[in-house]
Amino acid sequence: MNDTRMKREHKFEVLEHTADVGVVGLGRTMAEAFEAAAYGMFSIVANLEKYDPTIWVHVEASGDDYITLFERFLSSLVVIFDGDGLLPLDFEITEISSTSLACVVSCRKIGDDIEWLGPTIKAVTYHLMSVENVDGHWRAQAIFDV
Repeated sequence: MNDTRMKREHKFEVLEHTADVGVVGLGRTMAEAFEAAAYGMFSIVANLEKYDPTIWVHVEASGDDYITLFERFLSSLVVIFDGDGLLPLDFEITEISSTSLACVVSCRKIGDDIEWLGPTIKAVTYHLMSVENVDGHWRAQAIFDV
């Protein structure tokens, strides 16, 4: 992967939900909706556009259906963030089917210079999770434990 920035437009909405927070990713394709939801998830914790990527991580996820695939994709990103100490900045799904995906995640090492905006994402929940195609547009919704 070269060192060019993968900054692309992502359409998402932040959902307020009692003690948790969530996002809805929107896109013309399921991949775009998943990418937008992932971007929205990390936009809750930091202003992603302020930082340049220095590390690219390849992520693969699989599931029995769209919902499980979406949950496992987002959960793998939480592992990169919490376990590997990397801040995911952008996402490019390179392969996707109804049961698997491959994604390139541009990241940077978490350091003292990151300005945190909100709560840390602890986990992805199945509560109110949905993946649907409505009139030719994809919508992927997730709620996070913070």
